[in-house]
Amino acid sequence: MKFWLHIHNTEPEEGLELAHMAEQLGFEGVLSDDHWYLPTQKDPKDEHLGAAMPMNTIFPDITAFGATVLATTKTLKYGSCVMILANRTNPFLVAKACSTLARLSNDRFILGVGIGWMKLEYDVAGVEWSTRAQRTEEMIEVLRKLWKPTPEDHHGKFFNFPATYALPTPKKPIPIYMGSFVPAALKRTGRIADGWMGRGAPLPEIARQMALVNEGRREAGREKEPFDFFVALPRREDGLMPTLDDYRRAEDIGLTTSKIGPIDHFLGKVGTTFDEKRRFVEDFAKRILR
Repeated sequence: MKFWLHIHNTEPEEGLELAHMAEQLGFEGVLSDDHWYLPTQKDPKDEHLGAAMPMNTIFPDITAFGATVLATTKTLKYGSCVMILANRTNPFLVAKACSTLARLSNDRFILGVGIGWMKLEYDVAGVEWSTRAQRTEEMIEVLRKLWKPTPEDHHGKFFNFPATYALPTPKKPIPIYMGSFVPAALKRTGRIADGWMGRGAPLPEIARQMALVNEGRREAGREKEPFDFFVALPRREDGLMPTLDDYRRAEDIGLTTSKIGPIDHFLGKVGTTFDEKRRFVEDFAKRILR
């Protein structure tokens, strides 16, 4: 099993230091997450702010932070967990940013995407909330076209353009992972993605969700293609951190990668200090990676 560190709600300078530490300690990669808009006040009438976080949560730009991480490390991978793809209004900009990251990092970048939970963020972007799942699927199709070395055209519901290059293109296909947890989204992940980024859950629930992802893979005739199951393990029922045996059991049910974090979630504290984050990472490396 591979292990990635999820850097969340951290100043970019400290996040970069955590990334360097992760490489030294033997993590496969680091992840950062995405919201470019957070309202200063919650609207109690908006059902889609039920999962809202503190409005002063820190979200460094995915591509700028990722470029810095990849430029200052040698083997560490970097990915988004997850980019709210459908509220980006221009897929060309996403395609170019991602392919540039891949080219300059010797293919150490992965793109994790999701449809998001905040309607207000879509409203500010001027993107229709109700079509976000369809728009995400089409944007993934567009990205894969634009990453080809030949001119490509597209004529869809949301995007329409004649044949064009979108240089630079990546040397290898950029892996696209999808974050999902409801049945329809899990099956969609299996049909169109290269991997699944799941939320932390007990192993029986992870296994149930993996079965739905695999159902989607079978529907699309993709069950023999490589696929990465990329999920965090939460704290145990006794309140302790997952043990090496827990990760071995997760591997037995088919988990291939586990993300560690967000650290705030593991420690049950909003806004952990850098020292708390550092100690958490060091303790995990000592208990599990070594």
